Amino acid sequence: MMISRREMLKTLAVGTGAAVTGGSSLEVFGRTAWAQGGRVLNIPVVGFTLGIHVPSMAAMKEILPTIQGYSAAKTTRFASQRVITQTIVSGSGDVGAGDPIITLRAAEAGADVKIIGLVFNSTSLVFVVNGNKVKQLQDLQKPETVVAVNSKGDFTHVLLVGPLLKRGVDLSKVTVVEIGGSGARTKALLAGRVDAVPVHFDQAFDIAKQGNYPVLLDPAKEYKAWFGEVYFATSDWLKKPENKRAAVDLLKANLMAFRKASSDYAWFAAEYRKHSTVEKAAQQGDDVIKPVWEILVNQVKAFPGAMETFTVQNFKDLVPVYKAAESLEGKVDVEKVIDRSYLDQALKELS
Repeated sequence: MMISRREMLKTLAVGTGAAVTGGSSLEVFGRTAWAQGGRVLNIPVVGFTLGIHVPSMAAMKEILPTIQGYSAAKTTRFASQRVITQTIVSGSGDVGAGDPIITLRAAEAGADVKIIGLVFNSTSLVFVVNGNKVKQLQDLQKPETVVAVNSKGDFTHVLLVGPLLKRGVDLSKVTVVEIGGSGARTKALLAGRVDAVPVHFDQAFDIAKQGNYPVLLDPAKEYKAWFGEVYFATSDWLKKPENKRAAVDLLKANLMAFRKASSDYAWFAAEYRKHSTVEKAAQQGDDVIKPVWEILVNQVKAFPGAMETFTVQNFKDLVPVYKAAESLEGKVDVEKVIDRSYLDQALKELS
C-alpha cells in the first residue's frame, strides 16, 4: 500500500487507526499492535522494493516472525522519505526505514531520534547521462546542462556532490531540478528535458538499451562508506524495555537476511521474485536477477554480515558533504544520533 504525504497528514490530523493486515487487532497510532502470532512492528518504508531492498523486506516479513513473539511487520509504503521521518518523529510508527540525511536533519531541528542500523549498505544508485551532451562530470556545470534529482538536499542529490567537489566542479554552476521517482526522471532523460539522472543500476541496464545513455558516475565506488537507508526510532520509543528488545530483534533478522543474501543466490532470487516491485518481478529469470545479485554482493557490498560500516566515524566523515549540499547546517551531534548498542547486542546474540 502506498500512502501519499497528504493522506498521511490527514490521517494524523483525525487520529484514526489503521487495521493491521493479517492480524487480529486494530492498530492505533502510538499503541503497540499484536496479531495472533505476536507483535506487529509498524515500519514505514519507501514506495518501491528493488534488489538492494530485498533482504530487509525478507527480514521484516519472513525472518522476524521466526523470532519468538513477532508476526510479520506492517510495512506501509510512502512516496516521500520526509513523510517516513515525520511518521516516526510524530509517534505514528515504531521503527523507520528511511533516509539518514533527512533523519539527521530532523535531529538538527530538535527531534530526539536515534539511528540504530542499516536497511542496506552503500547504494545501488548510479548517474546516467545523455552521452551526446555529457562526457565528464565537469560538463554538468555548463549552463545548458540540467541534472534531475528526487529532492534538493536528499541522498540522490548529496551522492553527486561529493564526486563533484573532488573534481573541482563549481556547485553554484550546476543546474539542479527536482523530479520525484526514478521512473519520472528516466522519462525526462529520454525526452531530452534533462541530461543527468540518478537511477538504480538495474534500471540503468534498460535505459542503455534505448540510446546513448551511459553510466557516468557510480557513487558506490566514490565513498569509503555511504548510507542509503537506515533504521531509526525516537528515544522515547526506545526507552521501553519491550521496544529495546524489538529493536535488537529487528536488527538480528536483518543481519540474518544479509548473511543469507550474500551467500545464497537461490534464496535471494526467490525473495526477489516475492518482494520486488519491479514489473513482472515474479517472472524474472536468473539471466536478469543474477547479474543484479552479483553487483550488489561483490561490488556494492550492500549486505555486510556484521554491518561493519555502521560507525559514528563513517557518518562524521559524510557531514562535510551533507553541508556542501545544504542538507545540514552541521550542528547535529552525530555521536548522540548514531547508536550502535542495539546492533552490538544483536551481533552478540547471533554469535
